[in-house]
This record gives sequence, structure tokens and C-alpha cells, in this order.
Amino acid sequence: MKFKMKKVIALMVAAIMVLSVATLALAARVDPAKQKAAAAGTSNKKRVDIYGGAPVKIAYIAHDIGTPNNQGWKEGIERECASWPNIKVDSYGAEESAEKQVQIMTDCINQGYNAIILQCSDGTALAPSVRQAEEAGIPVITVNLDCASDTVHSALVMAVDYDAGRMAADKMAEQLGETGDIAIIQGVPGLARTDNLEQGFRDTIAKYPKIKIVAAQTASFQKDTAMTVMNSFLQSYPDLKGVFAINDAMAEGAALAAESANKKGQICIWGADGEKDALAMIENGSMAGTIYTNSWDEGSTAAKIALLMIGSEYSYTVLTATPKVIMEPIVVTTETVGSIAAEDRW
Repeated sequence: MKFKMKKVIALMVAAIMVLSVATLALAARVDPAKQKAAAAGTSNKKRVDIYGGAPVKIAYIAHDIGTPNNQGWKEGIERECASWPNIKVDSYGAEESAEKQVQIMTDCINQGYNAIILQCSDGTALAPSVRQAEEAGIPVITVNLDCASDTVHSALVMAVDYDAGRMAADKMAEQLGETGDIAIIQGVPGLARTDNLEQGFRDTIAKYPKIKIVAAQTASFQKDTAMTVMNSFLQSYPDLKGVFAINDAMAEGAALAAESANKKGQICIWGADGEKDALAMIENGSMAGTIYTNSWDEGSTAAKIALLMIGSEYSYTVLTATPKVIMEPIVVTTETVGSIAAEDRW
């Protein structure tokens, strides 16, 4: 039964990937000649008989292995591979360093890993490493933080970004009565997820003329840094009514700073990710909301695609664009947080 189920899953993922490629090409209206050029390349990809018990090594390389998102993806990957005694998953943290990620990628390529699941610290810096891995026959599946958009590779599994910003903006505006000064706590500028989330938020909040963005400052996805940024906001803008943070860790930092200033629940603080600590803060009134994505499922999906690639003749050279699998988001507020079951809180 396990054998049959794994094959069914692989076929389902294959169908998703084919659909994703077609949808992406249609949406982007990419010139066919440019697509062909983008996908041009060679690959030493060879099928590995996973079902026959051949040994398999998968590397998971994170921007920062210690964050809740990365831990969620890691656990999802490990869960998906746990029933396969012949599959080994090794996890690496790059300590937020693109340079270190490049080195880890080089090491993993040289060690002959069968697939790499990668959260890019810097899409441009990691693009050559992704190409090198694919050409060596090692499929690369990126998670949330992608490599340069013109670097065709096996797949990207991601949470919504622009739409997450849009959904947070609309709900925050409703909670604020469509009026007030607000601020943005940014991630790492230049990363697609950071930029798209912020742009989605800005474009949508602009529809509410009585809401004004008075400040924006990066906290590099870090909770402690976000506390410092929030303290600065509170000093400079004592009438601040709302804050949108690009991820939950920074939203949690902002909420802790607000609480220290005796303003718990008085500022509408939003995040994006849906980690369990943020859900708890929504329940106790410290945060106003978040956009939830199941990171366990995201990691599991990345692993499913990796297994499909490893166990087939399929390689990136047949692609005209990187397939995208986008995970379903949920808008979470005090009214809806109870709908996220305990077993789905990562």
C-alpha cells in the first residue's frame, strides 16, 4: 500500500508541476524564444530507484535554520521522508549569509546529494549555484525565497506574497475603521518575498485615503531587531495606530515592544506566516492578525517534488520556466484563530 500511495503522490505532484508551468507561462506572457533560451542547458540527471531501496541523500539549506518557518519546513521535509529507510535528510543553516549558502551548495554538489531544497538568502548570489547543481543532475527546489527569476530550476514552493500583503491591508483597514497612521517593518529589501509582500500591502492600503504610512524600516526578519524598530516608531509617532510586519517574528517583536510601552492591544499589529507564537499572541490580544500558511505542508510538498525528480528521468532541461506551487493562505484574526487546529500549529 505504501508503494502504491507513493506512486499516486508522485503522479499528483507531476500533474501539479505541469499545470504550474503552463499557468506561469500564460500569466507572464513570456516570449517563447526567450523561454527556450532561459531553459537551455545540460544535465547529468540520472534516475534513482527509490522504490528499489537505492540510497538517497537530500540537503535542506536554510537562510537561517533557527527561525520557526525554517523549522516548520525542516520538519515537513523530514516527515515526508521518514517512512523511507533509504532516504537521509541533512539540514544546513547559513546564518543569514548568502556567501555561506554558496559554500554549502558547493559542498553538497561535490558530495553528490540527490536533491537540494533551498531557501535563498540572496537570489542573485545563489543563481550560479542553482544552475551548477541542476547541470550536475541535482534537482533544486526553492522554498519561499527564490533564486533569480531567470534561473530555471526544478520547482519553487511558496506561500502567497503579494496577495498576503493585500489581504493583511484590507483586514487592517477594516479593523482601524479605515483611518490612522501606520508603519511597516520590512524584511530584507531586494528579496522577492519581502518586496512583493510590502508592495501588495502598499498598493491595497492606498485605497484608503485616511490611512497614512508614516514610516518603514527593516528588521531583517528578526524579532529582537523588530522590538528596537518598534520602540523607535513609538517614540517618533505616539499616535501610531497600526503596524504591518513582513513576517510573524517581527510582528511578535513589535507586539512585545508595544506591551512594554503599556500599549498592548492598542496598536493594530499584523504579521505574515502564521507561526504558533503569533497565533497565541492573536488569541491573547497582543496581535491583530496574520496570514497563515502551513509550513509543515510547504516542506512536505517540497520533499514530494524532490522525490518525484529523484525517482524519474525528468530534469529541469524540459522546463521553459520554473514551476510554482503556491500554498493556500488563511486570514487569521481573533475571530478566526480558533479555526487553526492544534495539530496544524507549527
